[in-house]
Amino acid sequence: MSLREITKDLHADAERTIFAKKLVTGSFTKEEYANYLWQMVLVYNGIEVAAKGQGMLKNLPDIERAHKIYQDCIELVGPNHNLKWLPETIEYYQYLLALSYSDNKHLVKAHLYCRHMGDLFGGQIIAKKCPGSGKFYQFKDAENLKTAIRAELTDDLGDEARVAFQWAIKIMKALVKDE
Repeated sequence: MSLREITKDLHADAERTIFAKKLVTGSFTKEEYANYLWQMVLVYNGIEVAAKGQGMLKNLPDIERAHKIYQDCIELVGPNHNLKWLPETIEYYQYLLALSYSDNKHLVKAHLYCRHMGDLFGGQIIAKKCPGSGKFYQFKDAENLKTAIRAELTDDLGDEARVAFQWAIKIMKALVKDE
C-alpha cells in the first residue's frame, strides 16, 4: 500500500480543518497567513535540519523551504514582528528533534513526504491565493523533485506518515482556536 493510500483518511481530515479551507479559498488575513508561515518556519527547519544531517537532501534539489518560508513571512510583516510559535508547533519541532536523534531517524522522510509533497501539489493552489511573492511554493523543477522524493520513500514509513499528518492537523486546528 502506498503512503498516499495509508494517509488518505488523515489527508482528508487535514483538508477539512477550518484553516486549510481558509488557505485553499484565500479567505485569510495577511496576519493570519503570516502567522501560519511563522509556524511553518519552525516545522520545516526541524524537518530539513534532520533530513540534511542524514544526507537525505543531496538527491532532492531545491527541496529546502524553511528559508523561503522565512523570506515570505518577513516580506509580509517585517523583521520586527510580534509573531510567536504556538505550543503545538514547538511540540512538533521537539518531536522532530528527538526523532532525528533516535534509532529510527530515517523516519523523518515521512514528515518530508507529508509537508514537501503537499507543497508540490496542494501548495500550488494556495500559492495563487497567498499575499506576497509566495517563494514558499516556487520550485525550479517540480516534476523531477516529485520523482526524486518518491524514490526516497520506503515501505516502513506508513505509520510515521500518519504521525506527520496528525501533527499537521494539530497545528492547523491551533491556528483557529474555535475549531
